Amino acid sequence: MLKKWLIVPILLTVCFLAKAQNGFFFSHYMLNPSYFNPAWVGTEETAFVAFQYRNQWLGYSSSFDGDGGAPSTQLLTLNIPVNTVISGLGFNLSNDNLGPLNNIQGQFTVASKWNLSFGTLSVGLMPGFFSQTEKFDELRFNDPEDPLNVGASQTQLKADLNAGIFFQTKGNIYFGLSAMNILEPSFNFGIDIDTVSFGNNFKRNYTGLVGTALNISQDLVIRPSVLIRSDLVGFTYDLSALAIFREKMWGGISYRRSESAILLLGYSLLEDNVLKLGYSFDYVVDEQDAKQPTSHEIFIRYDIPDLIFGGKKTVKTPRFSF
Repeated sequence: MLKKWLIVPILLTVCFLAKAQNGFFFSHYMLNPSYFNPAWVGTEETAFVAFQYRNQWLGYSSSFDGDGGAPSTQLLTLNIPVNTVISGLGFNLSNDNLGPLNNIQGQFTVASKWNLSFGTLSVGLMPGFFSQTEKFDELRFNDPEDPLNVGASQTQLKADLNAGIFFQTKGNIYFGLSAMNILEPSFNFGIDIDTVSFGNNFKRNYTGLVGTALNISQDLVIRPSVLIRSDLVGFTYDLSALAIFREKMWGGISYRRSESAILLLGYSLLEDNVLKLGYSFDYVVDEQDAKQPTSHEIFIRYDIPDLIFGGKKTVKTPRFSF
């Protein structure tokens, strides 16, 4: 037990040595890390489909016309275990709406896992496409002759790639490291960027996830975790802890650096807890003047135990079996 508690100061030290990322995020990251680390797909023993919806800064409106603009994000995930050299396949489809800017990503995941004497190691790749739409007709220009004033929405499609590794010890401590936007897709919508100041690219960024499971009693398990995101210029992190009661319901708290304090709640339904419903409430604690004070998130996951390629697995992943 003492060794597991030693992970906490180590994680805090890593947080302040790390640097932030420029993609979307979810408060329920620990229940579906596949969207930022494809290697995690190789650790799941049960197929599932999951949907996450996040409404950021609910009620936020523009200072100019009040037409809205609160960010919202949706993510659909399908993960399938495989009993061959490949250990997992997956697919993510995300929609990130940021007012006049909209990002859609489709990503295919493949992962392989190796059993080692001291744990399991999984590696994964996530190639996909990145579609960005800029609504230039919703922007305001001081100069009507501005080359960016094209008067209509423009969409551009680029390829992208994520990659990651994930390791779990036999003591049930796990950690992962991934690189996202490896190809650093850049969007100029056909505008001559040599004559226009239009820096619009997604920087490569890195994500680390560390956590464990502490068996407090037969009915209660505490799962602390830390998510660190960095583009090697800035950084952010989430410190979280979930309490799982009888593998049926969960509650937890989280803190996101320079953003919010978070309450997480969830409950499992149907036979063998195959349907999991979660909700998170974020309260903004930093720079409230520029935001609305609350964000809300819904998490839905449905397990499909009989869906597997290459055979039948009977062992559940101990970290996420509730």
